[in-house]
Amino acid sequence: MVCEFTFANSQIPTGYYSSAENKSDQLLRLALHNIIDDHTAFSYTSSTTDTWDILKESDADPNSPKNVLLIYTRESVNGPQEYAGGAGWNREHVWAKSRGDFGTVTGAGTDVHNLRASNINVNSTRSNYNFDNCTNINCENTFGNYYSSSALVFEPRDEDKGDVARIIFYMDIRYEGDNGELDLEMTETLLSTSSKISRHGVRSTLLEWHAQDPVDDFERNRNNVIYSYQRNRNPFIDHPELVDYLWGDKQNDQWSSTLSIPSNKQAFINIPNPIVTDFLNLKGDLNFSKAELFNMQGKSIRQLSGNVDSIEMPNSAGLYFLQLHSGNLVITKKLIISSF
Repeated sequence: MVCEFTFANSQIPTGYYSSAENKSDQLLRLALHNIIDDHTAFSYTSSTTDTWDILKESDADPNSPKNVLLIYTRESVNGPQEYAGGAGWNREHVWAKSRGDFGTVTGAGTDVHNLRASNINVNSTRSNYNFDNCTNINCENTFGNYYSSSALVFEPRDEDKGDVARIIFYMDIRYEGDNGELDLEMTETLLSTSSKISRHGVRSTLLEWHAQDPVDDFERNRNNVIYSYQRNRNPFIDHPELVDYLWGDKQNDQWSSTLSIPSNKQAFINIPNPIVTDFLNLKGDLNFSKAELFNMQGKSIRQLSGNVDSIEMPNSAGLYFLQLHSGNLVITKKLIISSF
């Protein structure tokens, strides 16, 4: 299926993440929180613009714009129908609203970044289970999702795992307990269905799902649409690599948007890793007018322009980032340099 999207805002606003540049660990977390904090909130249900209205646009089926695509099932259903006494669709709180007991109160309960159009029955089945791989012998299957009421886990279809993870990451950073709001945090602990503490798991599994299911065009368009209403964005859709800087092996490293790796561009050029040659061959389907090599600190160490078909590799082994320009396309690739 070929999906064509009309973007609400096709680019991240200039300077949107500037206050997070060159920060690491807790300072990076705080900067991101301040960037996406205090969004414009909408009512859950209202005679004016509400979360139903925004979801009809953010979760629209690109091949049938009056329909919405449902999380966990990818069914395309009539958007204007809404709930319709159980015959239509409903709204899934990905970070379960009972995990913090915020319900549908304006704010966390109506944050559309956390809401997805969903199949009513599958939404009920998901309950408020922890997100984790379902390995219990009692796991059941619904639309390719696995769940266990005894293990207290729900494992989405592979196509939705990354979407779920990035929503949970957003909620963890957006709600930090300031201004009277909840402090939402991921946890490794499996929580009971009756627990109302503001925690959600399982963090290590969500990190795996984020890597397993990269950002796609549906998420990008959804992020842009929600931004046009709420005026805040999900940083983990714009910059998936932020996960490594907050919860991964780069927590001590300074983040820079220059090092961003847009996952939708990776197929245009194949980079062998690790690299063990003096020069990297860039010949292929694309012609590059500029190539720039950055070290881990975001410092430019080599720049070429013109008709670029190869670039000399650094003498020192380590991790680098290569940014390539072809027309309006910018591709960023991670390079692992081995000793020659």
